[in-house]
Amino acid sequence: MEQPRERAALIATVTAIPMVAQLIAGRAVRDALFLTEFDAEYLPRVMLGAAAFSLGAAFLVGRVMPIWGPRATALGLALLNGLIFVLEAVLFDVAPKVVAVLAYLHVSTLGALVVSAFSSIINERFDPLFAKTVVARVGVGATVGGILGGVIALVLSERTNLTTILFGLGTLSAFVALGAWNVGKSIQAQRPQEEATELGARTIVKDSYLRKVALTVLLLGAVGVFVDYAMKAEADARFADSAGLLSFFAVFYMVTALLTFLMQAGVSKWLLAKLGLGGTMVILPVTVALSAVFSATWPRLWTAVLTRGSQTVMSGSLFRSGYELLYTPVPPMKKRATKAIIDIACNRIGYGIGSIVVMAIVALVANAATSWVLWLAAIGALIAAWMVRKLHTGYVHELAKSLRAGAVVLESNDFYDATTLHTLAKTGATLNRRDILDSVDRLQRIKAAERDLARRDVLTEQLSGLTSEEPERVLNVLFDESLNDHFAPYVIDLLGNDIYVRPAYAALERMTPRITGQLVDAMLRQDNPVEVRRRIPRLLRKVEAPLAIQGLVEGLSDEEFEVRYRCGHALTELQRVRRDLALPERQIMDAATREVAEDPEHWQHPRLDEDVEPEVRSEIHALLETREDRNLEHVFTLLSLALDRDAIILSLRALSSSSENLRGTALEYLHNILPEAVREALWPRLSERSDRMREGASSSRPEELLQSMRSLLPDPGQPRS
Repeated sequence: MEQPRERAALIATVTAIPMVAQLIAGRAVRDALFLTEFDAEYLPRVMLGAAAFSLGAAFLVGRVMPIWGPRATALGLALLNGLIFVLEAVLFDVAPKVVAVLAYLHVSTLGALVVSAFSSIINERFDPLFAKTVVARVGVGATVGGILGGVIALVLSERTNLTTILFGLGTLSAFVALGAWNVGKSIQAQRPQEEATELGARTIVKDSYLRKVALTVLLLGAVGVFVDYAMKAEADARFADSAGLLSFFAVFYMVTALLTFLMQAGVSKWLLAKLGLGGTMVILPVTVALSAVFSATWPRLWTAVLTRGSQTVMSGSLFRSGYELLYTPVPPMKKRATKAIIDIACNRIGYGIGSIVVMAIVALVANAATSWVLWLAAIGALIAAWMVRKLHTGYVHELAKSLRAGAVVLESNDFYDATTLHTLAKTGATLNRRDILDSVDRLQRIKAAERDLARRDVLTEQLSGLTSEEPERVLNVLFDESLNDHFAPYVIDLLGNDIYVRPAYAALERMTPRITGQLVDAMLRQDNPVEVRRRIPRLLRKVEAPLAIQGLVEGLSDEEFEVRYRCGHALTELQRVRRDLALPERQIMDAATREVAEDPEHWQHPRLDEDVEPEVRSEIHALLETREDRNLEHVFTLLSLALDRDAIILSLRALSSSSENLRGTALEYLHNILPEAVREALWPRLSERSDRMREGASSSRPEELLQSMRSLLPDPGQPRS
């Protein structure tokens, strides 16, 4: 599967070159042609018309995309785009004003729709983790295309006429159509089987996550109109002929494409890894806000170019790299019905609103229109920055919600029966008490405290039995349900002997609600044997008292790994029974950070093979039981306590699957949800272990995981070539 995936990524990167070259050169021709035939005061009107035209086209594509699929849709749009360029070339000498308006409407609409459909192909063709790499590569190819488009427009503006340029732009559509068709080979058009396709707009209104994305795009569209008008108005005042305008716009688009390339190739991927989606995308509105304030204070052509240029560069590099990944958690059918509407329609609605505002400003304060428009751009950009930061939380929430679908809970093993334990005790070694004199002293203190002479004989008999070296007497006392709580310290000491551990557990379980403090103290005392301390958390796993929970959390910092490991399991059991149980997330996450920061040589603690005390099986334990890697299991146990438990478990199940899409989705979720300190230490170990996890996954059922994570991946029933 690796080779076809890499080949598709290469084709996508190469296809982006003519696609964006056509888009950039087309915009330069569009702007120069319109400002040659009309004054700048007509710009808001044609922008409003383009917004309305794009809106209807986007809704149409939103209806067609779920039925045709992104592959056929992108092919049709690319071919239609090329035919209109040829038509404009034929009509230019006859009706230049008509062609000027048609070119503005056509380039503003179809160019963006082709890019949006091509982005949908990439988003559905690759798994979420590899999609980050593909988006970065395609972004580099797109920027190369932008540079090429600017060079073409600049060179041809001095050597040929607009008719020839329009013919050339139409020819590029053939290369775009061919590339889109090849990249999308494994994506098939399919009508939904289980649910009817809703109108894209209705879906956006119902889905809170998509609604936030749409509002953000709309607002940034309005901001784009403000800064675009400011630059074009200043350029119209500076240049008088079409050649000068075309050269100016060609240089502008070429330089911004080059800067976009540098941002995309140099820092885009690094910022996505360090800052995440929200932190990377917010750079766009913040940069625009700062530059707009500067330009509004000192309105000149070069300051307007600075503002518009920063908006273009950041939008095409950092913002675009993060924006495409926002659709990762969206199911394919919903994505097909809504992405074109959000990408184009919402953007054009923002354009329309922005154009109306600009028209009003021009009518009211024509002499200072540029400054007023730029102040509005700064305000809108600041609001957009706040909205973008909210999108990251929504993105992670959607991933977690998808992972939770279909989650299963594994059951624990049964204990051995008392008869087996009794027989084992008869054949075992005798108990070696560590200090008989201390036992006598404790007996004296107990006798002094007892006021009931009738109970004294019973207590004496019980203590005598517990301190005896005869297994039969010890077991008789442990099986006695009237065993007094005062003898809890003696019974706790018996946990260190495998012969008595089972009946000692049973006796202590009867006392547990009343001896919680003694159990916690014995577990945390460093001078107690590890065999005793590591077995106490299992007794506390059913005690919901704050003292027990506090003790188990403190046990996560113990020097002995076995104690930390069992405390984690006990807390998991408590949380499984009581989902509303409040745990100190900060302390637990600190414990996870310490675990992953340990020297790798201290990892790989062997799993204890104790027939007399089988470990309680948790979901994470079951997933990793085929490997001697209990540290990794412990880290995931801690993460499931502090974060979304079901999503962490399903991510681990997906990592053990042979499905590349599932592993990519799980790694993507973990990358977003883990704190940086944990992620940086755990990520290399997790990545190198993913292959080992898959070695023991022959009995896994990827189709079940796929059903659980169906909203993150393409439809499992779709055929693949």
